[in-house]
Formats: sequence, structure tokens, C-alpha cells
Amino acid sequence: MDSRTFYPYLDNFDELTIIIPLKNYRETVSFKLVGNDEVIDLDIIQKIDLGEEVKLVCSFDAYIDLGKIYCVENDEMEQSELYTGKIVRTDLFDNVYNYKKNDLGYTYTKKSTKFKIWTPVAKYVKLELVRLQEKPEILDMLYTNSGVWRLLIEEDLDGALYRYHVYVNGKEQVVTDPYAIASSPASEYSVVIDLKKTYQMKHNPPFKGEIQDAIIYEMSVRDFTIDPEMKFQHKGKFIGLIEKGIKTPAGHPAGLDYFKSLGVTHVQLMPIFDFDGVDELNPGKSYNWGYNPRQYNVPQGWFSVHPNEPYSRINELKQTIDTLHANNISVVMDVVYNHVFDPVNYPFEKLVPGYAYHVDREGIYTNVSGCRNDLATHRKMIRKLIIDSVLYWVNEYKIDGFRFDLMGLIDFETMNELRQELHAISNHIIVFGEGWKMYSSNMADRMAHMGNKKVLHTIGFFNDTFRETIKGATFDLKIKGYATGNIKKTDVVKEMLLGSAANRYLFKYASQSINYVECHDNNTFFDKCLALTKDIDLIHKQQKLATSMVLLSEGVPFLHSGQECYRTKKGVENSFESGDDINAFDWGLVDLYQEDINYIKKLIEFRKNHEGFKMKSSSDLLQFAEVLTLASKSMMFHLNNKENIIIVFKPLKVEETIVVGEGYRLALSSEPADASLDHSSYVLKEIGTYIFIQGSENA
Repeated sequence: MDSRTFYPYLDNFDELTIIIPLKNYRETVSFKLVGNDEVIDLDIIQKIDLGEEVKLVCSFDAYIDLGKIYCVENDEMEQSELYTGKIVRTDLFDNVYNYKKNDLGYTYTKKSTKFKIWTPVAKYVKLELVRLQEKPEILDMLYTNSGVWRLLIEEDLDGALYRYHVYVNGKEQVVTDPYAIASSPASEYSVVIDLKKTYQMKHNPPFKGEIQDAIIYEMSVRDFTIDPEMKFQHKGKFIGLIEKGIKTPAGHPAGLDYFKSLGVTHVQLMPIFDFDGVDELNPGKSYNWGYNPRQYNVPQGWFSVHPNEPYSRINELKQTIDTLHANNISVVMDVVYNHVFDPVNYPFEKLVPGYAYHVDREGIYTNVSGCRNDLATHRKMIRKLIIDSVLYWVNEYKIDGFRFDLMGLIDFETMNELRQELHAISNHIIVFGEGWKMYSSNMADRMAHMGNKKVLHTIGFFNDTFRETIKGATFDLKIKGYATGNIKKTDVVKEMLLGSAANRYLFKYASQSINYVECHDNNTFFDKCLALTKDIDLIHKQQKLATSMVLLSEGVPFLHSGQECYRTKKGVENSFESGDDINAFDWGLVDLYQEDINYIKKLIEFRKNHEGFKMKSSSDLLQFAEVLTLASKSMMFHLNNKENIIIVFKPLKVEETIVVGEGYRLALSSEPADASLDHSSYVLKEIGTYIFIQGSENA
């Protein structure tokens, strides 16, 4: 029980505040600061009535060593230890303790291991080390500079467990390493490993294009192989994704063979770092998508065949990525650097209380993310953590791209610095994220949302206007979109087809537009349509139309796994912890809808073979792309930069005649079309997509 009569906090390098319960306050009270072999006078410059407490703001003229214990003493000789307060959120603190070297965590060799951890406000730091088959040993660490504590142990520590004991703000706490790259189950200890002993990746990233050349397919490691009707050997695991020769019940390719056959360039893996909400050692006990960050640089044990073996986690993930690369599939990593799962117990809060998160005027964590905390990414050591983490995944695991969850909560300086660091490694690493404008205050001016597209031109954004316009309202199931029969907003549909960039509608470049109609969040397209109609044949036509628009618009196409075969989550809108019954990829749908899947494959191949879908600049779009709204409200999309292509997107079941002109042939369509004798016009009767190309009958 805290028996102190007052509570002092260091708020700046020359200012502290003292909180005194009203019952303990006297008007004549005086204070001094005692510590580091000196006594420092405190001048009370402001008194603030807080109701049940009194707040005194005090100034002083002395240097405070943050690594030493100081006490505030009143005129009755009562003392209270000085805690760090708002000082950790000052620009001066951020500048003074900005550590720039890239050696936080540990540096391992067979002869020695060097441990480094950042905590400028700790009074002491001890390393708890558990060598193989031995009892824990507690070792003192030495403070060096810029807030870093260091310890060198000259022996081979491969496989040793470690964590830290840190004394901050009046108590000692146990802390795991925020830079850990390996872990024991449940994140109890960090683990020293020799990365040279891990699986050595043999294949380089296969993607050699720019972001507009990508076709992204989002999937969950667990969901994709957990179907009980399938014969995956490693269900729900990293290496389950790369099992070859797996067949559906009807004998069609599944798993790796399936998404390889789709022709997508990238698979986007939902969170694969260590997250909370699941039991690694009891994988069937609970379910979670993984947007609960716990350890940013540690592979998730839930997806490992041997989660209690640190090397296995790493080896299995590396092998998975390497095999995908060998099969010409690149990997996008879904990352969550906007919040953490447990803000109180996340290492940074124990190491430097009050530093890692945004707080309101009362010092309470903000909750813009909806996850009880928002990381203060503009602070230099949080920015460093994010950038160091991204670079680690690229350099060690050869990750090909990053999708940033709630990117609008990350400042654009961090995103741009990160983007430049990635460019220095490769020009083919893609970066995009959820660019919603989430702050209404002046903080919005510095965040990486779509409104700041002019300073984020090499970063893509999920185009929710595309989703809402084509599919219909996400949060009102009864509101239709263009593909589901609402033909009122054809002017917006036109802009979507042009990558939202031809007239600077949303973006400066079409390459900034990530076009999609469904993802892991919210209802699938099929479930949305079920709220509008029970006509399954109509739903299938509408979904094929919407997916066609995703794949044939300017910008970057993004597909949710199962979108090609009418995936359903049984009406569950937010299935983040709904379990396998709701989230599992149903391979039976692949058998049912082979014809429709083959159509999507042809669309993907068509896009890849025609450069007209990959225009970037606004000037090119205006010169070489044209969208006409026909009387029936069908959209005629004409591309003529290197070849002439006409695409008709038809949302209504009305008969209409399309005049395409001489020399055009129907190259690919989702529904039949009757041609005139000279093939200059076609009669279209069904909802669907019709592609005409000049001088060819084939896609």
C-alpha cells in the first residue's frame, strides 16, 4: 500500500509537479529536492486546485541525472521518490536520448553476446539470464549513453533465455526485450539464437515491378489450411501453406498449387508476428486474427509446428516464404504499428513510462485505434522501433511488401523515412495501408492518411470510396453499390475506374489506389449481397462484376481469399475471434465454382499482359483512358495507350446493343454476347463484364 503523503513527478528538465491529497495540504508547506549528493531548492510557481487534490508546480535550477534516485522532501522531513512524468514527452528528452545505432536487443557471436536496452529513466537494469539447464542468474548492466544500458557476456549463449529487471518510478519490474527476435511460449522470456543456424533462404524475391504491377491476395495462415475436409498435413501452420499436391474433395488443386494457379503476384499474410489472444501450446483453444501486437520481431508460435522451439518458429516461416518465392509468389506482411495489445505491460511502458503512447490533457491513453492505446510514432525511439522492425523483416525474411493497419494513426515522417530505407534495399518492395483520417485535431496534419497523399506519393492507400461505390455501404447492408444495382453515382464509378487519379479525385497517382470490394474486415461481398437479395445466381453475377472492376481498373487490385468463389462468413461482420467454423477457407466452394474461378484467372492474366491497366500519372490517364456512361448506365472503359481495349461493365439485366467499331473482337466476358455480322456491335443481355480488344479474338 502506498503510504506517501504527496506524489512528485518530473515534468521537464527544470520543472516538477507535486500532487498532494487535500487532507495533507498546508498553505505554508515548502519542499526541496534531495539526491545525487545535493540538496536543490524548489520554488512553487503555481498552485492548482484539483478538487480532492492540490497540484503544485515547482521550478528549480539544477541538473537532474535521470539515472539517479531523487526524493522530494517537505519541511516536516517527509520524503517521496521523484518519478518521471511529462518530461519523457518533451522534445528535449526525445533529442537528448535519441539512440541512433542499430544494435538494440542483442548482438550474438559464438564467443560473446552483447545485450543493449534503452531506458533513460531507469535507476538500475539487471539482466536475468537462464543458460541451458541452469538456474536463473541476475547480472548488473552498465549505463552507457543516450539512454542505453549494456552488458557483454563472453561465452556462447546460443539458446539462453533472458529478460530484464528494471527499476523505474519506485518499483522493479520484469521486462522482455522489445527488440527480441525469438521467444519462449507466451512471451515469458526472450531467447538468444544464432541467426546463421536458421534456415538459409535460397530464392530472391521474384517481384521486379512497381506497386501498380502487383495483384495482391489477402489470406490468413490458419484459415487457408484449416478446413477439416482437406488433407493438409500441417493444418493452420506456416508450412501448411507450402504443401504441394493437395487436392480438394473433387480433385482440384488446393493450397500452394491453388494460389499459384490463380496468377496473383503477392499473397498478403494477415499478422504473422507474435500476438495475443491465442494459446500457442493449445492452438484449438482460442482464435484470433492477430491484430494484437505483443512482439513485433518474433514469428507467431500459433502458426508453428513446434511453438516451444524458438528456432522452429523462425525456420518454418523462412521456409514458407522461400518456397513461395521459388514459386514466383511474393509476400506482403500485414503489420500493426499503431497500437499494442497490452499497453501497461508492453516493454516500452515499463522502460519509459508515458513515452510510447499518445495521451490526452489528463495524461490518459488516447483510444483512437479502438484498442485502448495509440502508439506515438513521431517519438524518435518509437519511430526507430518501427523502422528497425520493418528492416529486420526485409533483411532476415526477405519480405516483399508491407500493409499497414490503421496507417492514418502513424505520422507521415515515419512512413516516409521507412519508405526511403526500403528504397535503399530494393525498388520493388511495396508499401500501402489503411489511410483513414482518424484524428480530427491538428494531429491529423502530420498523419499518413489519404488527405496527406501529396507527401506520401510512393505509398498506397486502401480506396474505401472504391469499395463503397462498387459494393455498397459497408455499415448499412441495405445500401447498394454500382455492382449491386445502384446506378446513381456513375460519375464516381468513372473516377474509380481511372484509379481515382485522372482528375485528382482522391489521389495524385493511380498507383496510390488499392482497389478492393472486400477484405478480412466486415462482411464478405457475398454476405453483403445476401442482405439485398436471396437470388444466388444474381449475387454471383454481381460479385463477378465487382471483382472484374477491381482487376481491370487503374490502380492496384486487391482480392480477399475466397472472393473468387463467393466466400461467406455466415453473416458474421467482425469475425476476428469467431473461430474456424466462421473463418476457415471452404475448399468445397472451389469445387462448386471452378468455372467462375477460371474466369478470375483469365482476368488476372489479361491484366498482367496489358500495360494499359498500369498507368500511373494523371496526364497519361487523361490522354490514354476514357470512360463513357451509356444510356443503360453501363460503363464503357476505353484504353488506347499501346493498344485499343474496350471494357463494358454492365450492372443491370437489360438488353442493350454496344457499338465497339470495326476491328474489335470479344476477348473475354463473364456472360454470353451476340455479335453482329461484322463484329462492330454486340447485344448484351446479362449483368457482367465484356472485354473487347482490337485485332484479336483471344485475351
